[in-house]
Amino acid sequence: MSPASGSRYSKHDVSPVYECRQKPLADGSGIGKQNHLPEATGTSNTVLKDDFPSLSCQSGYSGSWPDARRTRVESLPVEETESCASLLHHDLSRKVNISYSVDEYKPSQERSPQISTSTGDSVDDLQSVIKPFDICPLKSGTPVMLKPSLLVKNREKRNEIKRSMEGESGIVLRSGMVLLKNYLSISDQVKIAKTCRELGLASGGFYQPGYRDGAKLNLQMMCLGKNWDPESGNYGDLRPIDCAAPPGIPRQFYLLVEKAIKDSHALIQQKVRVSRVEDILPSMSPNICIVNFYSASGRLGLHQDRDESPESLQRGLPVVSFSIGDSAEFLYGDQRDVDKAEKVELESGDVLIFGGKSRHIFHGVTAIKPNTAPKALLEETNLRPGRLNLTFREY
Repeated sequence: MSPASGSRYSKHDVSPVYECRQKPLADGSGIGKQNHLPEATGTSNTVLKDDFPSLSCQSGYSGSWPDARRTRVESLPVEETESCASLLHHDLSRKVNISYSVDEYKPSQERSPQISTSTGDSVDDLQSVIKPFDICPLKSGTPVMLKPSLLVKNREKRNEIKRSMEGESGIVLRSGMVLLKNYLSISDQVKIAKTCRELGLASGGFYQPGYRDGAKLNLQMMCLGKNWDPESGNYGDLRPIDCAAPPGIPRQFYLLVEKAIKDSHALIQQKVRVSRVEDILPSMSPNICIVNFYSASGRLGLHQDRDESPESLQRGLPVVSFSIGDSAEFLYGDQRDVDKAEKVELESGDVLIFGGKSRHIFHGVTAIKPNTAPKALLEETNLRPGRLNLTFREY
């Protein structure tokens, strides 16, 4: 992932500012008791939780919420409420944390200043960031997915048999860097895509990561095993944007990674003929998987993957990358210089591994080639146009 760029702080406009004053309403107003808002205590450590999804907001207000049945809102001059605005904007870290259900509480954009959250974004910004993203949406007006034709199935089966007889096409790109072409079968790709779709729609699933200055990464991301925060570059047990725990790595993913590393060892042994192949490409057991979905316009600048533990980086434990969907132009090199980088095309089913002396290479995605995904994959999954990429590593 590319490192954070630009300022990490956001600014919020706080004018005009309004103050709530209680005035009795005439009888027969028609407002029932069911509209009464919950009360929040003034205790600094109190946390109120609602049903998921909920957004944790830091509020400068202490005391009881005004009764909806007896409240009117009047605007006051800014100078009369300057201390209140200052409190909301500058002293949020020491106040009450209150969770609102998205359906229960929606602050009015016309009447209320933006409420700052622990991530520096407004409540509305967070709601848009964590909007569910479906990588395999159902076709409009097509409730039943059609299965691949017998002709397509037979063709894919013949291709798999041919690969098994000839052996997968493997390339040693440089010391510790191996590309296994067409390594994942169509059936494996279908299983991976469907599993990622299921995980991506659940808690901790796909979202568009961004920074406090408003910049967004041009992709959708989900973490498995441990969460990686692109802004801080740190791994953790919870995702800061919504405190969701990342899903675990499915066992079938482990087995595919393990097999790919073993086959890469065999390829290196055949090409280089070394006495100890793990000196060139160490083995690893992944406990992290970062899943990215690039749309047709998706890009990722040249960067290094250096946020794992010092021990992992020192040993050169590899990154294992699965490509599914549309093909991508992949750049890699020893410098962050596009003109000096080498380029290789990663197609659906390809597995790229880089570790050892190649562990710290700069790499990135410069383009996604549209309409290059296998038809059998699309017919089985209805995968969106774009590229699904899974990168495994050991922390």
